[in-house]
Amino acid sequence: MVVSLKRALIGCAVLFAATAGTARAANPTDTTFGTNGIAEIEARVPENGQVGGVVDLEPGSGGKLLAAVYPIARGGHYFAAAQIRPNGRLDRGFGRDGFTPPFRSGRGEVPGGGHLQAEAVARQEDGKILLAGYRDAEGAFAPALARFTGKGRVDRSFGHDGTVFPLPSHRGRRSDGQGGGGRLHDVVIEPDGTIIGVGDIVPHPRNLPVTGPKRAGALVIAYRPDGSIDRDFGHGGRLRITPLHNGPYSGYTGFTEVEALASGKLLVSGYIHQRYVLYRLTADGRIDRSFGKGGRFAVPKPGARAAIITYFFEAPFAVDPQGRIVLCAPLFPESFGEPVGFLRLLPDGRRDTSFGRSIYMERAPIDTQEPSPREHGVQFFSFEPLAVTVDGHGRILVTGGELAPYTRGQSEPGHEDFTSRRFLPDGRRDRSFGQGGVWHTDPPGSQSLARTVLTQPGGKVVAGGWVQIERFGGNGPGNTAMMLTRYR
Repeated sequence: MVVSLKRALIGCAVLFAATAGTARAANPTDTTFGTNGIAEIEARVPENGQVGGVVDLEPGSGGKLLAAVYPIARGGHYFAAAQIRPNGRLDRGFGRDGFTPPFRSGRGEVPGGGHLQAEAVARQEDGKILLAGYRDAEGAFAPALARFTGKGRVDRSFGHDGTVFPLPSHRGRRSDGQGGGGRLHDVVIEPDGTIIGVGDIVPHPRNLPVTGPKRAGALVIAYRPDGSIDRDFGHGGRLRITPLHNGPYSGYTGFTEVEALASGKLLVSGYIHQRYVLYRLTADGRIDRSFGKGGRFAVPKPGARAAIITYFFEAPFAVDPQGRIVLCAPLFPESFGEPVGFLRLLPDGRRDTSFGRSIYMERAPIDTQEPSPREHGVQFFSFEPLAVTVDGHGRILVTGGELAPYTRGQSEPGHEDFTSRRFLPDGRRDRSFGQGGVWHTDPPGSQSLARTVLTQPGGKVVAGGWVQIERFGGNGPGNTAMMLTRYR
């Protein structure tokens, strides 16, 4: 594995022109991290190609960071975690040159065939590292887990020789050839070592004679510390939520986030028919009917034909020290604009009306700066929230991507910038952050995206994602790197 940490000066982020009279943007990055506040980590793995980005972050030991990583190239898969030092540099003493080792066999990336995709990472109290995601065997899916020691080596005591990689199956029969199946998108480890994974059930295409689930669903699975299914949880170890009707496709259904509460209960979020939902579950995997309305909170739709959608189908939320739940979701009403739902719930699931001015995220001055529609191939700016956290001062940071003009003659009509927005504890925009509450971390000549955000034990916030590097006059899917930044 050949790894290089770019040290070129990249601290100058791309900023959009301010309206007349607007004060100069205040750079909120912590310049002691990476190079002037930004770390680009480029890595090429011989077995799997180039590592493209960070999809999840978890606190490691001694102020280090654990990152679940993935490739950007089309059809790429990579099932690994990386360890990053407190200064933003890759910890090359971890695993193989900073990454956990790959799993390969003569038939493919994983014994039995198929490829693995990492989605989440978690750290046990004893320092062991759990990686979660799914197996993809040509469109037939199954949940996947692997555990590593604190040094990044495979923990052979977990599952089958360190892994839980079941073959894609449905009702006891193996599912092949675009047969759908279950996937994990997030994972959490409870104090007793129980592993809770959440994800979705992908139905098989109706026009194919294959074995697989017929209906989409949101999925929660519980595992014992040794990797076996905890059959005391839910119904035989699983909780499935499937929409009642089975008509034409009407939006994504699945869970994307999970958090364990101090009470032992669980919060899980996702979408049911493209509508953002947040459930609270009991420790044994039942819906807690005392929360919200019948055990859940659903973001209200702003119009009869409105839908709730996000490109990565993320449903981010964060819990503050008082147990209140901050959540955000992009809402699409009957117009081109993209208002973002941004609200806080009380611990019992009722909306906290003292937070913000409405259910929508407060707009910043930059949101009014739309390019002229007469400019050929230029898109309007549009923020896509993908992760949210509460920092050490009670401020709320939402990170994701901002659609921006793509002006270098590429075939794509637009690209995204790694963007964060910060709000005060009462939900109002933090005007001291960046440009009126918005900060773009996008090195010149590149496009980028933030996928995850983490509040470190000291209260600072690290955001992670990917950056596409321009080489030889163009951006290729392999010209990518992990990118992280830390905010003061």
